[in-house]
Amino acid sequence: MSEESTFKTTWNDVSEAEGAYTRPSVSALLAAFFGLGAFLVYFTHWFFFLGVIAILLGCIALKVIRNGEGALTGRPLAYFGLCCGIVALVSVAAFWAAYQHGIRKEADQFFRLWFAAVQQGDIPRAKEFQAIYAHRSRADTAEEWWEAQYENRFAHRAIHRYVEDKLIRVLMALGDKATISYYKTLSIVTERDNDKVMSVYAVTFPAESGETETFFVRIGGKRSYPSGDPDFQTAGWQLETVPEFYLPDEFKKETE
Repeated sequence: MSEESTFKTTWNDVSEAEGAYTRPSVSALLAAFFGLGAFLVYFTHWFFFLGVIAILLGCIALKVIRNGEGALTGRPLAYFGLCCGIVALVSVAAFWAAYQHGIRKEADQFFRLWFAAVQQGDIPRAKEFQAIYAHRSRADTAEEWWEAQYENRFAHRAIHRYVEDKLIRVLMALGDKATISYYKTLSIVTERDNDKVMSVYAVTFPAESGETETFFVRIGGKRSYPSGDPDFQTAGWQLETVPEFYLPDEFKKETE
C-alpha cells in the first residue's frame, strides 16, 4: 500500500493550465460593433467617425490581447472591426474621388458650351444657360427667342444688362481669336440633390504687339434634379451667376 494517503491531495491542487481563466476583450467587441456601423457612411458622410473608431479600437484590442499573455480572447473580432473600418473609409474615399472627378468633367463640358456661345455671339443660348434647364425656352430659332423676350419688358432689361457686362462684351469681341483653357477648380460642393462647381478658366488671345495675353474667368455652375417634373428624369446644369473676371491668388502675390 502506498505510503502517501490520497487525502493529502487538496482540492486546489490543479495544473496551471486547468486554472487559467480567459475572457473576451471588450475593446475587440466594440471594434467589431463599430466596424459594422462604419458602413453607414455609405448613406451619409456624418458616420465617417465610426470607421475611425473601429480602426482605433481594433488596434488597441490587438495590443491589449497580445500583452494579456493569453488572459484575453477576441483577436478575430479585433481584426474584423479593423478591416471593416478600413474597407468602409477607403471605399467611400475612392467613390467620392471618382464622383467629384466625374462632376468636374461634366461641369467643364457645360462651361465650355457657354464660352463657345458667347464667342459666337449666340446670346439666346448663352443667356438661357443661367436658367434651370427644365425651364429654358422652347423656341426653335433665335428669332423666336428674341421675339418672346421683347414681349416681356423685364426680360428685355435683363438682356441689356447681360450684354452690357464687360466680360461678355470682351469675349464677343475676341470671338474665335480667344483660346479657352481650364486652369483649376476652386470648389466642388455636394448638397442633397445639388452639385456645385466653381472653376477658373484662362482666356488667351493675340495682342496687338504680336504676343499673347491672358486673363482669367471665374465661372460657377450647379447640377440639380428637377423633382416633381415628370418630363425630366435626369439632372442638368445651369450657371449660378454671370461669369466674371478673376485673378488667382498666385498671381496676386506676384503683383504685390
